[in-house]
Amino acid sequence: MIEITLIGLISGVIGTGLGGLISTVFRKNISRYLSFFMGISGGIMLAVVVFDLLKESMGEIGILNTIIFVFVGAIATMLIKGKLENKKGFNAGYLIFLSIVLHNLPEGLAIGSSFIATKDLGITLAIVIGIHNIPEGLAMALSLVGNKMGTIKVILLTLIAGIPMGIGSFLGAYFAGIFTSIIGVFLSIAAGTMMYVVLEEIFPTTKSMYSIIGFLIGILIVSYV
Repeated sequence: MIEITLIGLISGVIGTGLGGLISTVFRKNISRYLSFFMGISGGIMLAVVVFDLLKESMGEIGILNTIIFVFVGAIATMLIKGKLENKKGFNAGYLIFLSIVLHNLPEGLAIGSSFIATKDLGITLAIVIGIHNIPEGLAMALSLVGNKMGTIKVILLTLIAGIPMGIGSFLGAYFAGIFTSIIGVFLSIAAGTMMYVVLEEIFPTTKSMYSIIGFLIGILIVSYV
């Protein structure tokens, strides 16, 4: 349990933290780098959803239940995003921060329950979500930097944003270990969350050849991890 929690925590903190660090280095031509990283993130996430999460979930709870809970995950993510966007007077960077914090928890649940299903799937998902968190941390950091926030505070916030993934990993492993039937539910909800993030947030903001190259590299990464 401790090992799974630490893996989830490290995956979350390093992912968003790296995004924060990158923002301090690549300030020029950032849209080019951001499109590339977002493309990698989208490719990785969709490949994991199709090749791993859905397949494993269908084996645990069946095709129909998987589809239902994928839809539940997507709807829940959409509602959370809508609530955050409706808050006025919030800096965009803080909105992204809250969004990352909130959806890192179910992603942590997926990591924890994946480890209970198969260790290889858990490790793959931890790596994939960690990589996916890099462009999210980068987008958050750039928004905060644009509003004159200090570099140290920006990096600190990107690190904090990854902490809920460790909490989610612990809860996912704990409950999946007690109720094995819930593993498929967690995996399918995570698939829905990831699908929504890719189709609603990542792809619409990446409209260059760099994002296509990144997308294909993301698929290759998942195929050979």
